[in-house]
Amino acid sequence: MKKNGFLVSVVILAWTTSAAAHEPIFAPGAHVHSKGAHEVSLGYHRARASGTGENEAENEYFLEYEYGVTADLTVSAEVPFEENTVNGNRSSGLGDIQLAAKYRFLRIDSPGKQYSTAVLFKAKLPTGDDDKSPRLGSGSADFVGGLAHGLESRRWYYNTAVRYRLNTEGGGNLEKGDKVFLDLVGGVRPVLSGYRDADTVLFLELNGERSARNSLNGSSVTDSGGWELFLSPGIFWTYRNYALTSGVQIPIAENLNGSQPTSDYRFKLTGKYAF
Repeated sequence: MKKNGFLVSVVILAWTTSAAAHEPIFAPGAHVHSKGAHEVSLGYHRARASGTGENEAENEYFLEYEYGVTADLTVSAEVPFEENTVNGNRSSGLGDIQLAAKYRFLRIDSPGKQYSTAVLFKAKLPTGDDDKSPRLGSGSADFVGGLAHGLESRRWYYNTAVRYRLNTEGGGNLEKGDKVFLDLVGGVRPVLSGYRDADTVLFLELNGERSARNSLNGSSVTDSGGWELFLSPGIFWTYRNYALTSGVQIPIAENLNGSQPTSDYRFKLTGKYAF
């Protein structure tokens, strides 16, 4: 029994080093890359919101690079290209570049299971043009800190995460309200394939977001802030060093302040290559 458990643990570790880790689609995971490992991702994200006479659509195409500095520290950079539309007005161009780091300070291996806990940090740079209408960036330098904990096993996955985003004042003296993110995720591998075979993990996420009111010229903006809750099914498919992930966020509850457009859906599709 001990020998079988050890072999299962080896298989799990092989999955996390030879291919992209099976992490949630919309929530951050606690997984980090092995030392010297690289991962390149190309992705597409779309969000729609409507109501109160507004019709908004955001399309984002992004390139992300991740590197394992040590066995417990991964750094990354993401460069987005934005296409935004509000009531028929459209703008496109470079969005806000993001730099991030993730440090895993706790890892527990047991037969067929691996538990990980990591701290997260992200900085969003004001590289997007906030003079265009609609804006392509916030015009502010914003910062995110958080904590993620997860389990990866032969069959089951779970993940929890909490993050806080500190927003600073951007263009036009507008400062968006700080934001809190809470995530709860479950996952299952329906077919127990070999680690060199194509592999599929199904996820179901519960993603909560709560925003403080925006501030304009030092005064609170009435029609801003509040909270939203999303139910988000997703799929993570891997083959050797390649991975494809996709998911959709469906709003199931909300309480926004004042008169604001509400989320219709959010969609994400990403291709990954690890080497």
